[in-house]
Amino acid sequence: MSEKLQDKFGKKMPWVMGNQIRIPRIKYPTYREGSLSLPSPGRSMMLLGTFIFLFWLLMGGIYILIKEPSAMGGNASGAIMWLYPSTSDAFVIESIVAAVLIFMGGAGFFLLYNATKHSFNYNYAIKLLILGLVLAGTSFGILQYMMAVKTGKITVS
Repeated sequence: MSEKLQDKFGKKMPWVMGNQIRIPRIKYPTYREGSLSLPSPGRSMMLLGTFIFLFWLLMGGIYILIKEPSAMGGNASGAIMWLYPSTSDAFVIESIVAAVLIFMGGAGFFLLYNATKHSFNYNYAIKLLILGLVLAGTSFGILQYMMAVKTGKITVS
C-alpha cells in the first residue's frame, strides 16, 4: 500500500506537495542462509487431491479394498443388479453412485451457504437458494430411495 505524503507530513508542508502524490511501499525479499525453496503444487491441486481422497472414502474405498472378492453388480444367474439386496454389503457401482449423491448434496449445502453471502444481490441469491435446495433435496431423496430398496420396503421389478 502507499500513503499520501500530505498525510505523512501533515501540516508541516501543505503547500509543497498536493494530495495526489503517493509514496510507494516496496517489500524487498529477505535472504535466509541455508534455506532451500522447492516447487510445490498449488492450493488448487491440493484441494483437488483432497476431494478425490474424500470421494474415495465416501465411496467406501477401504471396504472395497478389504472385501474379498468385491461384489461387482450381478447375481448368481448373471443378471445385472444395481443395488445389493442387503444393507451389510454393497456393489461397487452402488458405492460410486452413493458418493456422487453425497457430493451433490454437499454442493447443494455449499450453494445454500453462498446464497447468504449474496443477500444484497437478491435475484442471484434466490437462484443460488433454489439450486441449493434442489440439489440437497434431490440427493437426500435418492439416497433414501436407495436405502428403502435395499431394506425391502420398496420393491422394484
